[in-house]
Amino acid sequence: MGKILLSDIEFEIPNNWQDQGMMTFTIPSPDKNVKPNIIMTKERLQQPIPLQQYFDRIKQSITSRGIKDFQISDEREIIVAGVKGIQMVCTWDVSAMKQMLAAQQGAGGPPPDIKPGQVVKQVQVTLMKDLTALNLTGSFPANQFDIYFRPFQNFLKTIKFS
Repeated sequence: MGKILLSDIEFEIPNNWQDQGMMTFTIPSPDKNVKPNIIMTKERLQQPIPLQQYFDRIKQSITSRGIKDFQISDEREIIVAGVKGIQMVCTWDVSAMKQMLAAQQGAGGPPPDIKPGQVVKQVQVTLMKDLTALNLTGSFPANQFDIYFRPFQNFLKTIKFS
């Protein structure tokens, strides 16, 4: 049996189950409107794929959203827990996503109340070890990116692959 340990829960899963999925971690913020967060997804790959090719698919998925003011400000290779990865930093105005978010809410509902100038700066880290891909996405208010990027970097330092 495999064992899953979270901060306040532990459980076992049969050996033939796969542990893939997504978790969201919220970073404390004094601002009631700001929800800085890190989303972690783990994917078990069916076959090996080069890191750059896998990352390019993620990047294409992000850029194909059609957000008109989307900009990539940095992209580089990194090493986390002895594992090679790619880090990308990008920004956009959340109001540019207003129509997309309204469509997700469904017809008849009011459009989300998003005012122009709510700029998000996001760091995307993709790591790959063997057939395990780990993606970490930290989304923070652009004007507070440096404040929240430090805990994100500290979080990366705690990752261990077995």
